[in-house]
Parts: sequence; structure tokens; C-alpha cells
Amino acid sequence: MTNILKRLDNKENKSVSVHGRACPKIFLALVAVFIFFGFVRFSTANAAMLTIACYEDYRPYSYVDNKGQVVGMLVDFWILWAEKNQIELTFLPGPLTRSLDRIKTGEADIMIGLFRSEDRTKYLDFSTPMIDIQTNLYVVQKMEIDSVEELGDTIVGVIENDYVVEYLSQKYPDVRIKTFPGSAQVVKNALAGRISAYALDFPNAIFLLAENDSLLKFKRVQTLYTEKLRAGVKKGNSQLMGLINSGRKGISKQEIETILSKWGLSPPPLIVQYRVWIIGFILLLLAACIGFASYSMKLKSRMGRLKSGNRPFKKEEWLALISQGENDWLEFKSSMRWNLATLKTDKVLEAVIVKTISAFMNAKGGTLLIGVDDRGEVLGIESDYNTFQKKPDRDGFMLKLSSLVGQNMGRQSHKFISTEIQSIDGRDICRITIKPGERPVFIKEKGKESFYIRAGAASVPLSLSESHEYISSRW
Repeated sequence: MTNILKRLDNKENKSVSVHGRACPKIFLALVAVFIFFGFVRFSTANAAMLTIACYEDYRPYSYVDNKGQVVGMLVDFWILWAEKNQIELTFLPGPLTRSLDRIKTGEADIMIGLFRSEDRTKYLDFSTPMIDIQTNLYVVQKMEIDSVEELGDTIVGVIENDYVVEYLSQKYPDVRIKTFPGSAQVVKNALAGRISAYALDFPNAIFLLAENDSLLKFKRVQTLYTEKLRAGVKKGNSQLMGLINSGRKGISKQEIETILSKWGLSPPPLIVQYRVWIIGFILLLLAACIGFASYSMKLKSRMGRLKSGNRPFKKEEWLALISQGENDWLEFKSSMRWNLATLKTDKVLEAVIVKTISAFMNAKGGTLLIGVDDRGEVLGIESDYNTFQKKPDRDGFMLKLSSLVGQNMGRQSHKFISTEIQSIDGRDICRITIKPGERPVFIKEKGKESFYIRAGAASVPLSLSESHEYISSRW
């Protein structure tokens, strides 16, 4: 019995010894499993969360609104991209230089959008193109220059570390530049008179001028370049770049156009996109109708002489012009400043004259007849003459008209306008012939700047977004 108990006791001790040695191994295995799954969960979580460095004042692409929210066209694009790829995003707004530093240090994963340059490729990899953006040179209205070569010693304001800095230093090394943290600071200093020129993207510059009700203070003189906006990541992060590009393919053209339209950056109309085909079709049509075209050109030549005012006055030609009635190219006004209903001088009528001239300049030109009512009846402008104390005659009328144009549209607008006054049946009529303008023309209206174009037989105002779209396709 004793021997049996000893054997049982030894067997039990052996069993305990075996289990004692197995426990540490099982424990280590469990720890390894927990660490592995924890690492997997950690990696997955990090893959599903990305931080985007973005601009704080790059309207309408990326900026911080009055509520402190990051908004803009690029922001909408990345939100859509994140939804399609089930990724959580965090936006970090700041100046361009700060945003680039965030990518370099790893504080942010993606730069929301920027141009690819030789200097930036040293520390960034770039995605496939997102959209095309135009960068322009703007100067104060009074400067009589047409290109960057004519700047001389004029200092050009630019954004610090912007692509335009590298562009100007390489292509125009003699141009003097002054850098600012962001576009808002560039425009602020320009409006304060500290700089007379700056280079910014379109329509970022227009948005900032409009916010300050100063669209007429600066003019675009030259498009420096058109580049493709791309996302940027820290150099060598091929995995993230692959995720960005593959996710970009999942966004349709229609979805992109919806975002563009929301921010007034609609793609050009079909007539612009397919202009080559349309021009080809027109040329073929003209070739097939060359006989009729010959007659049409003679008729157009005659009408061109009629509208140019270069020929001696012929009453029948003026009457023929009036008989056409108002249309896209022709408008009548009873007077320039004398209200025939209230029998008083009316500045509203003066504003209407300026609005009409600007609408013709923003469109394809046309003719304005003053002293003719809507029905085509010749009333004359003698009532306007009587409102001028010093010169109650044609000279006084012409001086006032010239003053209205210069004060409301800028002196440079005069070169697109020719004016003559002729008498028909003893009543003077003023004919103003307007050529298409080389640049957009904005006018002051009720304390704000307005943009008009011709539509049918009327001058119609466009909203800010409509103006941007029209300007981008017209100029």
C-alpha cells in the first residue's frame, strides 16, 4: 500500500511539474497574440485617420470662415474622397509655410493642394492632377503697363514659399518681390498702398478684392502661368500616395463639376470645350456658302462703316440705325441726366448710361443712342444741355459724359469709346460706339461694385460667382 501511495505521489508531482513548465509558454503565447492583434488594430486605426494641412485664407479653395470652420472647394473634394474611402480626416489650417513644415515634420499627412516645383520635389511627392489654376499679375489701375517686363522697380507682393516665387526668380530674375504669409496679407498691403503690384491665383485675388469692395482698384495685366494643382505627401510615402491616387479615380467627373459649380468655378461651357470642332464646322459651312458670304461681307462692311462714325454724317444712315430697334448691339436712352417725367436732374439716369456702356464693353461691344426713346422716336438732348450752367451745349454734354466714364469705369476705358453728336430734324442725338473691353469692367452701384453684360436688348447684372465664371471664359 505504501509503495502504491509513493508511486501515486510521484506521478502527481510529475504532473504538477509538467504543468508548471507549460504555463509560462502559454502565457507568453497569449501575450504575443494580444500584442499582434493590438498592433494590427493600431495600424488599422492609423490607416483610417489622416491629417490634412490646408490654407487658412486661400478663397475659394481653402479658408477659415467667420464661424471658425475650414471650408472651400478643396475641402469639399477631400471630404468626398474620405467618404468614398471610409477615412476620417482632420484639417489643420495655417499659412503656406507652416503647412509645408507640417508635412516635413509628420504633423500632417497630406498637403491639401499645391503646384509641383523643382524645389518642392526635394521633400514632397505629388499626386495626379486635381484642377488647373491660373496665376495672374495684378497692378493698381493707374499704372500704364501691360506685362511683367514693364514693372521696372515696382515691388511685387507674393505669398511666402508660393510657386510664383520660384517662377519669377527663374524667368524674371530682375523683378523685385516682397513675401507675405498669405494672400489676405498680400491684398491688405496692396490696398494700404504699401505695394502697387502682386501675383496671386485666380479667383483668389478677386474674392479678396470683392470682400473689401475694391474690385476697381486693381487690374489684371498678364497671366503668368496656368498650373495643375496636386496633393502633396512627404517624399517616399508611396503607400499613402497610392491610396490618394486610387481614391481619386473613384470620384466621377460629374461630382467634381458639382463641387466646382458650388464655388463658382464651373468648367468652361461646351462651346469653349469643343471650340476647335465648332470652328471647323463653321469654316466648312462658309466654304459651302461662299457666294452668299460675299454678299454678307459687303453688307457687314456697310454696317461697320455706319457704326464706326468715320464717314461724313448722313441722316438716312442714322435713321436706318434707329429703325433697327433695340437689340444685343443697340440701345436707346431718352436723356443722359434730365428726367423727362419729374423735370429734374436725375443721377440715376447717369448711372444707367454708365451701366449700359460697361455692359457693352464686357460683351461684344455695341452702340448707345442718347436722345432717342424706346420706341425709336427722336427726342434730342437739348434738355440735358440746359442742366449745364457753364457750357449748356454739346461741349458741356461731352465733358460730362467723359467725366462719368472716367470716374466710374477708369480713364483707360476711354480708348474703347468713340462719341459724336449730330442733329436730325433740328434735334441733337449723341451716338456712343463701344468696342469690347480688354479687361473686365466693374462699376460702382449703391456703394457696391457691380458687373454687367448684354443679354438680349438689356444690360443685366451678374452675381459674384456668375461674374467669375463669365470672366474666366471671356478673358
